[in-house]
Amino acid sequence: MNGTSFMKVYCLNKLSNYHFLLTTLLILWSQNSLAREFHSLEDISNTARKFVIEQMQTADENIEVVIGHLDQRLKLNQCDIPLEAYNPNYASNQGFRTVGVRCNDDRPWSLYVPVSVKNYKQVATLKHAVLRNTELTENDVVFEKVNINRLSAGYIEDFKVLKGKILTQNLSKGAILTKQLVKSPVAVKQGQMVTLIAKNAFVEVRMEGKAMSRGSVGDRIKVKNLKSKRIIEGVIIDKQLINVNL
Repeated sequence: MNGTSFMKVYCLNKLSNYHFLLTTLLILWSQNSLAREFHSLEDISNTARKFVIEQMQTADENIEVVIGHLDQRLKLNQCDIPLEAYNPNYASNQGFRTVGVRCNDDRPWSLYVPVSVKNYKQVATLKHAVLRNTELTENDVVFEKVNINRLSAGYIEDFKVLKGKILTQNLSKGAILTKQLVKSPVAVKQGQMVTLIAKNAFVEVRMEGKAMSRGSVGDRIKVKNLKSKRIIEGVIIDKQLINVNL
């Protein structure tokens, strides 16, 4: 074998050995990677859920804690100690948007878990469409279980709040009723003759008067004392009665 041929054989052997070594290293790295344990996403979610429930200090069956989706591609080292959850927002108990979950072992990591809290209550809704200025009856209202956390305008839990009230606008079936959507019917009309009542702990005086504006029970309106001709303010306590100061 001449020198040139020997060099070719030598180089081929070296290259083959290099490929063998590289392949061995790749296999070992792959096996090590597969053997590495990643922390369970389910455990992360459960840690966040348990934290929220504990912070709310309730076991109410109407409270539902919903953990947002965690990316399945998330690879976090297996934590050797129990996970720790915390509230990064310093918000009220029902104001959770995210919960922090962290591992404090020798390979620490942390992430924010999306969270929403649903609080269900029976609230007043319309059984069918009702026109503006219609006085509500129990036949118009049905109570349904609704997540009140999304009811920024409020809600009503007792029909007593609605009894004798009229709608301030046309509403469709299923509309959630609030105090802003109802009002007391007009009890006193402008120009109406009324009785003015002024009283204290010792005496009660009644006078004839005239309403200078319209209003519902509880409203403060201007009235005219027909005897003194003075215009004063009073609070409507009935369809004919206005409470004024002595």
